[in-house]
Amino acid sequence: MADRKPAGTRRSTTSATRRPSTSRRPAPTAGRSRPRPAGASTRRRPKSDGARVMMPLGDSQKRLQVLLIALAIIASLCVGRLIQIQGLDAKAYAATASKQMTRSVPIAATRGTITDRTGAVLAVTSPAVMITADPTLINVDDPEKNKVDVVANMLVAHVGGNRDDYVKALTKPDTRYSIVARKVPAAAYHRFAVDLSQAGIYGVFRESDPIRTYPEGSAAAAVLGFVGADSMGQGGLEYTMNAQLAGTPGREMYEASPAGYRIPLGANMIEPPSNGISYELTIDTELQVITERKLAQTVEESKARSGMAIAIDIKTGEVLAMANVPNFDPNDISRASSEDLFNRSITQAYEPGSVQKVLTMAALMDAGVITPDTRLVVPPTIKSGGGVVKDVWKHGYANVTARGVLAYSSNIGTIMMTRQMDTADYREAMVRFGLGQKTGIELPGEASGFLPPTDMPDYSRDQISFGQGLSVTAIQNAAAIAGILNGGVYNPPTVLRSATDAQGNPVEIPRRETRRIVSPETSKGVASMMESVVAPGAFAESMAMDEYRVGGKTGTSENFDVELGAYSGFTSSFVGMAPAEDPRILTYVVVEDPLNGHTGGAVAGPVAWDMMRTALPKYGIPPSTGARPTEDDLTW
Repeated sequence: MADRKPAGTRRSTTSATRRPSTSRRPAPTAGRSRPRPAGASTRRRPKSDGARVMMPLGDSQKRLQVLLIALAIIASLCVGRLIQIQGLDAKAYAATASKQMTRSVPIAATRGTITDRTGAVLAVTSPAVMITADPTLINVDDPEKNKVDVVANMLVAHVGGNRDDYVKALTKPDTRYSIVARKVPAAAYHRFAVDLSQAGIYGVFRESDPIRTYPEGSAAAAVLGFVGADSMGQGGLEYTMNAQLAGTPGREMYEASPAGYRIPLGANMIEPPSNGISYELTIDTELQVITERKLAQTVEESKARSGMAIAIDIKTGEVLAMANVPNFDPNDISRASSEDLFNRSITQAYEPGSVQKVLTMAALMDAGVITPDTRLVVPPTIKSGGGVVKDVWKHGYANVTARGVLAYSSNIGTIMMTRQMDTADYREAMVRFGLGQKTGIELPGEASGFLPPTDMPDYSRDQISFGQGLSVTAIQNAAAIAGILNGGVYNPPTVLRSATDAQGNPVEIPRRETRRIVSPETSKGVASMMESVVAPGAFAESMAMDEYRVGGKTGTSENFDVELGAYSGFTSSFVGMAPAEDPRILTYVVVEDPLNGHTGGAVAGPVAWDMMRTALPKYGIPPSTGARPTEDDLTW
């Protein structure tokens, strides 16, 4: 035992041969631990928090088999997906991809042109663009690559406008589309684009945004209307005929990258726009301008609130001039007052005053109640309702004819004659003349006026006969009198003469039917009575012309103030026609609330006279012939 080597020392085998052992190691018995090999450490490892799972190392062949199975499954999924995309749902996915790549940009149609009856351009569309930007490409974090200030300065230099507004648009957050400027003339944009290109700046774009211009400025502005920033009509014909004028926009479709950039060789398709219809108006610009200037002068001199004037071709119902004061310039709406953007001749109703007597005489004459030479004894006053009606001129019992009643504008004489006609029949005649209803002219906002019902009291009928207790519009009254003078045939008033499409082909304009409102004999009688109004000794003698036989009627009515509940101020008017032997031109002027003078002959008459003086020779109407009424025809 003393010569045994300690455990763990290796016995040398170099000098002696190891003998095989003949003894067998006994098998371990149950419950008995297996002897630890010599040299093994008896130190225990610290226990971990959890039980440690010992996995035996796999066989390399099995690992390869598992990997191949996994790859096969992945490949099967890919193949299945490809079959679904390219085989089963190929069209749907192709359509989705195409939709995601395709950009669609509208192409604005060219708005139709508006001209007057002589071909003078009143409204036309000029090429212009809307400048847009992608702020994410302009307003970047890198100060050296940020181009906001550079682009804003370029815009101010070439387009004008406010630099701060441009900066705000170019730095708009959370968007890739920002409108920077609208209605930029094409030439200005071209210069701006050149600078952008030279500076190598990308992220600023353009879209079609045409400019509507009005070469004649304020001439016939209320008739034409104007176009808003969205290129939609906002008043006048631009509004009522917007769909026809605007045409149908086209569309350009092209392939673009996800960032929105056009793919140079990608698909590109264009649907061309259908340009709008162009209209020729019945308006005569020369007559229109003269009318507006004279009306503005009268409104200023009389210190009136407003004025309106109309000239009509009696034979056709065509409106030759339609003026409003105050006026506006459709090229710069920002300077206009909102209340001046409306066409007063269409939208504003008022009591017509003594001009209404022309319609009353026509109704009485057509009903056989009177003739122009019917004799009356007109008293100084007449009772009506609970009050007394007087004339504007003081008189005792006056012996006048029916034409004298009109020439002297006698309220009393008019009431006396109207009382001889059934109230329902009288009102029916007013309806036949177009009162209490729209004329249907091609302009927006037309008012109907007001006509009392058939069961009106007698005093209402008395008031209506001389121009109170009802309301009319200027176009309504002018068209009614023109119809009476046109051999008794009413032509619905119109401002449209003709129309053509973008290819120059005629376009039919819907026309309303004419109608007979009085007999030819009544028409001649009324024309004769109106001529007596400007005859020697009559109230409107100063409105006569040497070359032409002219007829007319003054009107002066009190304005009813709703807030005061009483009459306050005046409406002065005058209607003129010529030549009396065969009426062709009618002029009608209304001045509201004049402070310097108030009678129709003194305030409105001179404007109507100037309009007539311009129109008669302009349309080649020869000077009048035949006898004129005398002062003797007014009395008996």
